[in-house]
Amino acid sequence: MKVDRTKLKKTPTEAPADCRALIEKLKGCSDEQLVTELQQIKTWNIGKCELYHWVDLLDRFDALLAEAGRPVEAMSWMLACDRPERQPLKALLLALLNFTALLIEYSFSRHLYSSIEHLTTLLASSDMHVVLAVLNLLYVFSKRSNYITRLGSERRGPLLARLQHLAESWGGKENGFGLAECCRDLHMMKYPPSATTLHFEFYAEPGVEVKVDKRATSTTLHYIHIEQLDKISESPSEIMESLTKMYSIPKDKQMLLFTHIRLAHGFSNHKKRLQAVQARLHAISILVYSNALQESANSILYNGLIEELVDVLQITDKQLMDIKAASLRTLTSIVHLERTPKLSSIIDCTGTASYHGFLPVLVRNCIQAMIDPSMEPYPHQFATALFSFLYHLASYDAGGEALVSCGMMEALLKVIKFLGDEQDQITFVTRAVRVVDLITNLDMAAFQSHSGLSIFIYRLEHEVDLCRRECPFVIKPKVQRPPAAALPEGEDMETDMEVTDVAMESSPGPSAEARPDPAPPAPPAVPSTSAATPSPRGGVQCIPQRAALLKSMLNFLKKAIQDPAFSDGIRHVMDGSLPTSLKHIISNAEYYGPSLFLLATEVVTVFVFQEPSLLSSLQDNGLTDVMLHALLIKDVPATREVLGSLPNVFSALCLNARGLQSFVQCQPFERLFKVLLSPDYLPAMRRRRSSDPLGDTASNLGSAVDELMRHQPTLKTDATTAIIKLLEEICSLGRDPKYICQKPSMQKADGTAAAPPPRSPHAAEEASSEDEEEEEVQAMQSFGAAQQSEAEPSQTVVGTEERIPIPLMDYILNVMKFVESILSNNTTDDHCQEFVAQRGLRPLVTILGLPNLPVDFPTSAACQAVAGVCKSILTLSHEPKVLQEGLVQLEAVLSALEPLHRPIEAPGGSVLLRELAAAGAVPDATLSAQATPLLHALTAAHAFIMMFVHTCRVGQSEIRAISVNQWGSQLGLSVLGKLSQLYCSLVWESTVLLSLCTPNSLPPGCEFGQADMQKLVPKEEKAAPSPPQGGRRAEGEVEGPGPAGGVGSDPPPAQGLLEGMGLEGEALAPMETDEPSASDPKAKAKITPAMAARIKQIKPLLSASSRLGRALAELFGLLVKLCVGSPVRQRRSHHAAAAAPAPTAAARATASALTRLLTKGLSWQPPPYTPTPRFRLTFFICSVGFTSPMLFDERKFPYHLMLQKFLCSGGHNALFETFNWALSMGGKVPVGEGLEHPDLPDGTGEFLDAWLMLVEKMVNPSTVLESPHALPAKGPPHGHPPFSALRFLVVTQKAAFACIKQLWQRRPLKVYGGRMAESMLAILCHILRAEPLLGVTRGALRGL
Repeated sequence: MKVDRTKLKKTPTEAPADCRALIEKLKGCSDEQLVTELQQIKTWNIGKCELYHWVDLLDRFDALLAEAGRPVEAMSWMLACDRPERQPLKALLLALLNFTALLIEYSFSRHLYSSIEHLTTLLASSDMHVVLAVLNLLYVFSKRSNYITRLGSERRGPLLARLQHLAESWGGKENGFGLAECCRDLHMMKYPPSATTLHFEFYAEPGVEVKVDKRATSTTLHYIHIEQLDKISESPSEIMESLTKMYSIPKDKQMLLFTHIRLAHGFSNHKKRLQAVQARLHAISILVYSNALQESANSILYNGLIEELVDVLQITDKQLMDIKAASLRTLTSIVHLERTPKLSSIIDCTGTASYHGFLPVLVRNCIQAMIDPSMEPYPHQFATALFSFLYHLASYDAGGEALVSCGMMEALLKVIKFLGDEQDQITFVTRAVRVVDLITNLDMAAFQSHSGLSIFIYRLEHEVDLCRRECPFVIKPKVQRPPAAALPEGEDMETDMEVTDVAMESSPGPSAEARPDPAPPAPPAVPSTSAATPSPRGGVQCIPQRAALLKSMLNFLKKAIQDPAFSDGIRHVMDGSLPTSLKHIISNAEYYGPSLFLLATEVVTVFVFQEPSLLSSLQDNGLTDVMLHALLIKDVPATREVLGSLPNVFSALCLNARGLQSFVQCQPFERLFKVLLSPDYLPAMRRRRSSDPLGDTASNLGSAVDELMRHQPTLKTDATTAIIKLLEEICSLGRDPKYICQKPSMQKADGTAAAPPPRSPHAAEEASSEDEEEEEVQAMQSFGAAQQSEAEPSQTVVGTEERIPIPLMDYILNVMKFVESILSNNTTDDHCQEFVAQRGLRPLVTILGLPNLPVDFPTSAACQAVAGVCKSILTLSHEPKVLQEGLVQLEAVLSALEPLHRPIEAPGGSVLLRELAAAGAVPDATLSAQATPLLHALTAAHAFIMMFVHTCRVGQSEIRAISVNQWGSQLGLSVLGKLSQLYCSLVWESTVLLSLCTPNSLPPGCEFGQADMQKLVPKEEKAAPSPPQGGRRAEGEVEGPGPAGGVGSDPPPAQGLLEGMGLEGEALAPMETDEPSASDPKAKAKITPAMAARIKQIKPLLSASSRLGRALAELFGLLVKLCVGSPVRQRRSHHAAAAAPAPTAAARATASALTRLLTKGLSWQPPPYTPTPRFRLTFFICSVGFTSPMLFDERKFPYHLMLQKFLCSGGHNALFETFNWALSMGGKVPVGEGLEHPDLPDGTGEFLDAWLMLVEKMVNPSTVLESPHALPAKGPPHGHPPFSALRFLVVTQKAAFACIKQLWQRRPLKVYGGRMAESMLAILCHILRAEPLLGVTRGALRGL
């Protein structure tokens, strides 16, 4: 079937230019031209790329495969490609199968291939040429990936069944069917007569006529026996067609029968017999690589098979080289099974362990034929299979030891030294290098005695010289630059480059822009870094075969340099041509690819660490300068491996004073850190393997930079300065009105980041090495794609004018992970102190309030990361400036929120809604800080609150003392006062917005908020898609977990509001039954489309206010615990707690400020135009629910300090006044009559229930008197009055008793009556139990 395009990932890069040209050329061909073009492509001469780019051609190929595999009319076993008149179709089929095998070998994302069912069908072709072409393609799939094993069972099952039919044994050598005998062109008399006899037994399907005219059952065995089948002139498919009409053969046996017919029919023809042998060998290899031999391993890999395969290799007939290659491939696959008995059997049968053994002699002859022009070389396919076999054999100790003992090293080094440089020959050199690499793990002596190292270095030089023809550019820095001329010198270097070869310079743009004036923090960092990476000369890249060879040689050199066996010779390894070769590779990352670039830098790095005294010689020959230029002035390849290796490379280059000076001259940290603010590097930052956390690359980079700073303490100041500039750059991006924060779903880089999830069903489908290569190829292509990819988002129109979307949240997350890793990698505070000393706190904390951030920023990982850095600095350095800076900036934000506290004029409504309605002409107003300043100020305040919540959650007493002192300072108390006011305003705003979203919550004809609501509809009609997106981003993340999850879907309003305000579960419980009508189907039906459109726009406002309310409640709760001195997490103890120390003045001041908030909430009055008392009741419900966690801990024990301040601040009186107000219906009726009054406002019962639950805690003598949070018995000498828990209990119980009298003997309310009665009885029980303590007389109770 065609490729499912809905599952395609959006590849962020274009295909390489040569690949793109070939795709376009093939797409433009007719079928006749396509055959010619495909037949000409014998080897792959272009770069590796995503299969994604080939989907159009793959779909065309799919249609051709379907056509070729379509059965002819009235003949289900005759395929279209087998018809004599369809020869052109067969030629095209063979060409496209061979081309597809090449394409699959040199591409990534093979899971996209979707024509496997057609390949399964074509295995039933009568023509073995077709079968072999299909098997060749399947072989590539099985060896290069897990594609076949990851297929669904409905597609994998039939394929594996047909492969097993092809692979089954023909009887073995003892029965006259040895593979070598079958390959020879012998007379048929030499073979058993059964070779051309069809004998097939089966159980017929029940109730069907068979050969004899009688009914058969499924237990009756039937057979078909036809001798000399090869004499029948019909084709196998025609014979099969006849037999299926004559016999009732079960469906699952038919393919097996056809395979037998095809084999017997063609066995007497030598050519067809060879094809059958080859097909069998191919099928065995595919089954082994696909792990599909569990049940049939012993029958297919029978004893004696290995000897038969070696017998085939020993046949002298040169016409059989294809069969010999297939035999070698099968042996290789058996080695791959890792079965030691099989491995030792292969070593014995091939004589691998002996110099004169069959295999060593064969290898030496093959190699001699390759390098001696007078000899005819072995066929390419055979030589490839032979070298592949050697490589797999060397991968195991037993095989490697055998190759060592047979003296294979000399022959392999000959290949590396003498073989030519055509593409076909390069692959043999690569394999030879890999085999040498494996053998030298066991024995290095032979390698050294044959001057192996110099051969490797010479070959590397030779290959790099060939690359110079395509890519002559090399970085030519001036050696020994004076410090003062560092920057102008850089420009000269650029000029030199441009003269040599302009197109090869990967990034003249950012360097030229950023260097002339290094003073400012490079404002254009984002556009310049990403946009100034033009593609090098049409995307010329090193051919994959040569790249693979270079990679193998560099890997070996990297290993050899560190090998103790080389310790003598390695000192001179950099004296010859190696530095020149490395310079070219390091100069041309975009030509060689990230992997080779990384390896070349690592070779230098390990050499320097191995021989630090020789660093000066590398500096003399200019290699280190080339590295610095490539790593710091050009843009480094965007892979996580390259980025993670940089600090280690720099550590090596800085091992002497001269290197350190050169490094510092390059302004290294600013240049290195810019990758964190470049969209091109986001995929590398985000790419996740297995369970790596998001942003892991940034953390690793930070850890490595920390190590570098510790190795070179003189770098600490410069590095810290660069970190602070990085933070300032984020701040400038977050403030600049021409930018807007990109939604993650829009990001061009997100395709890469999101690549693992869609591929998760195929996670193992690509080998891990292939994943790395895929990332590497994408990084190579990004050099060329950066310009055009940046051009696209820059044209996006958001808000009032064109604004450039940038992934600001990703930048913040990555930078914060990076910074935190540097600051907190060690438990010492030296980096933190340097950061604070250089005034890094201001830009760090400023990030929390940037206007370009989206409204959901406070709940994002990015915000958590900023808070994490702040907390790390506080805990490591014990620096109160962290909190001071946060309080200063939060106070400024709170001042900007002053308009929120001023109720709007009659008929009234929501301040936030008024702001949104006023910005009705602006599409996506919630995304623009200019259009909705109050909403964005709330977001900023929320982010600051999240930071404070994070920093307050600590167990260290010193840090807790610092926090209390800061909050108890004049600034802290001022901020607390404003936060109290903000909390009240948020409760009011949430109440109003929720009522406007809820049908019938306002009296009919009420104008409250309606004018603003009406203004929202035209905007929805003008820009329908935008506001829902904004709303979804704003509230989806945060409100999802709670019942307030979607206002548009009618949650119970009070419950939603209270959940948003952060109330504890106990207070929430009764509200679940409030306003049942709001969640019933009738209520939903009342929401008109216009109403739904308005609700969608109000959602971000309600979400922002309720989330901030929840965060404030959490912060206030933590501050209470800090004030009273209780740990954040209390441990239960069987022993009485030691007397608590007296609270500090700061703690008392903070506690007073917090209880003033409670008093304010309990004595709050709404604007006079409030349309319904329900609003005030809802406010009081929130206040009562919020009071409980402020006065009591999780076990209902009160904080005596808070009770004392609550009493002193008037909160206690206010609490009981609210009861009187609610029960008297706002003073309209006597208190005693309110409960039974017919006009009792909706919500009164909910309020009374919550109120009684709070009072019940306050009158409980056991918790109040035995609280672990008691104050010292004696007050401090400077005049704080002591707190008497008994007196508090007396006052509260008296007041509570008076209230209970007003509810006693009244008709209970419908919903809440039962729960209220329980609370009332509990209160009375507490009063009775306290009587012995408090002297309350029984007479007072008799009145009940």
